Amino acid sequence: MNLKASEIFQRFQEQGLISADIGPDNTVSRFAPIDDCAPGDLVFVDNVKYLPQVRSGKPAVVITTEAIAPELKSETLLAVLLAPNVRLATALVKQAYDDRDFYRSEWPRVHPSAVIHESVRIPNDAVIGPGVVVGAEVELGEGVVLMANAVVENNARIGARTVLHPGCVLSHGCTIGADVMLKAGCVIGSEGFGFAQDEKRRNYRIPHTGTVIVEDRVVIGANTTIDRGTYGTTLIRSGVVIDALCHIGHNVEIGEDCIICAHTGISGSSRFGQRVIASGQTGVLDHVTVANDSVLLHRAGLHNSIKEPGMYAGGPAQPLQQYLKNMAVLPRLAEIWSRLKKLEKKVAELAGH
Repeated sequence: MNLKASEIFQRFQEQGLISADIGPDNTVSRFAPIDDCAPGDLVFVDNVKYLPQVRSGKPAVVITTEAIAPELKSETLLAVLLAPNVRLATALVKQAYDDRDFYRSEWPRVHPSAVIHESVRIPNDAVIGPGVVVGAEVELGEGVVLMANAVVENNARIGARTVLHPGCVLSHGCTIGADVMLKAGCVIGSEGFGFAQDEKRRNYRIPHTGTVIVEDRVVIGANTTIDRGTYGTTLIRSGVVIDALCHIGHNVEIGEDCIICAHTGISGSSRFGQRVIASGQTGVLDHVTVANDSVLLHRAGLHNSIKEPGMYAGGPAQPLQQYLKNMAVLPRLAEIWSRLKKLEKKVAELAGH
């Protein structure tokens, strides 16, 4: 890497990501974590507690806030780029200069071991890795990357610049938008959990002929599964990010820009509004609706809908402040129970007089 501080500023100034360029026009050779920085590095600093590491490590460039920058005035050899949102700058600057290049591979652009149906048009800039299988009538957008052993079944559609990591499965008839990333082992469009029973309680599979639609700019973590329904659509709206090892049931709708953390399970036909955050191991029963901007915490368990935005925790889920009060009492339940029994005994004795 041979990147000038001024290049970063010029690239991101217009969109407001980097607002000012202060100090020498240093050259960056590496993006580094703050606790391991050295001369030639670029680091992101969003808290004054990291300034001692900057002073001792002497990196070439720091991206930080306008409030923190004056603390670095004495570091005259340091280039300082100001960012109103350092976290956002971390994402977009690293994407631009320090991300994995999915278009550079040790393999041919279309690996000879890939099995691609003759009906499929392969874009000139697509990358298709070893062992990939692409079924009939699949539509591939420009710049699609299908990594090793990904499977795209018949009549599926994939938008431009979408990346399927190794071992992903996109099931028949499902649609993935543009700029989507499916991490290793994702399964999109598997059958939902629908069975009928006879009088002897033997189970009979119900065919699921619905579909799954994943809109643009969605990131889905490794080994996450999203099911199709018996009918209709399971819908993941634009900008959603889903962590690893989550399960999204049939006919669920996840609204724009939601965040779904690891081990969350959402049962069939539930609806999340926009910008909902579900922390790790959230559990949602079927046909539950969650209002926009709700936050689900502490292994929240939802068996009823949440109609008002807010923070909810525990199972059954309750408003966060109520949950915290209840949790504070919980360790003393045995003591409270003992005191209650003693009071009951005294009351009974008094009543006997």
